[in-house]
Amino acid sequence: MALIHRMKVLLSVLQELGGSLPDSVMQKMLFLYCKEFVKRDEYYELIPLAGKAYSIQAAEDKNSLINRKILEKSTDWVLIATKKRFAVDLDFFEKIAIQDLKNKFAQKNDAELDRYISENYKEYFIKPEYSGDDEIIFYTIGYEGLSPEAYVNLLLQNKVRLLVDVRKNAFSQKYGFSKAELSRILSLVGIEYRHIPELGIDSDKRKTLNSEKEYEDLFREYEKTTINQQQVKLDKLQLWLEEARRIAITCFEAEQHHCHRSRIAKALKARNNFFYRIEHLQLCRHLKNHK
Repeated sequence: MALIHRMKVLLSVLQELGGSLPDSVMQKMLFLYCKEFVKRDEYYELIPLAGKAYSIQAAEDKNSLINRKILEKSTDWVLIATKKRFAVDLDFFEKIAIQDLKNKFAQKNDAELDRYISENYKEYFIKPEYSGDDEIIFYTIGYEGLSPEAYVNLLLQNKVRLLVDVRKNAFSQKYGFSKAELSRILSLVGIEYRHIPELGIDSDKRKTLNSEKEYEDLFREYEKTTINQQQVKLDKLQLWLEEARRIAITCFEAEQHHCHRSRIAKALKARNNFFYRIEHLQLCRHLKNHK
């Protein structure tokens, strides 16, 4: 099986930096390569983990490359001896970027890299300070178009303490967003995960949606059936919100008006005892669309 381009980049960085690096150093080198030299977040991003920067995708790719006998099974990143030069498959600008990375950062140790990233990319070292005085806010978020890291950072930036999955089937072909994966990733940063499948919509009902009218018809039916029949689940959402002060419900679609989570939010807002702000989180330009 051919390597995907992102993995070729990873292996090229490792090879050009000597073929063996501690895990924390390799993570930071990948981040700096993407941020400072090629400006491509789609390769690797970071989340703040125990005061350090960590890439979920890089860790997953490492396991894959170990299974393919390209990396040694180790806590460090160790390339198995090969005559292959992985950078041959990169474009000219990517090759130059690796050399620039090497020239600027190869001689820095882990602590120096930490200091550099924390000074220049403060958003990746966010440690939410939760308070009983935090405004109570109910968020909704879709993971379409987001990496696991971007998704987690958006939740952290808004001090979300509990994520509630409202998909009928919490499965995704996109790495990081199936139930077990998402729960594990969120636990790394102290966000609790819960699943309410009863508030979901069967995926078969969404496959043929092609127009705004069809979306509207589906969600009108959803309000008449599921929302009306699952008031106990809405009670639970409101109780969890009042306990945690910042919770988010999640599904796939980036645009809330194309997702049933907007109708869950609408139903909560219509309640006589619901006095809280609702926001739909989107990464693009870090906009928050208020409702």
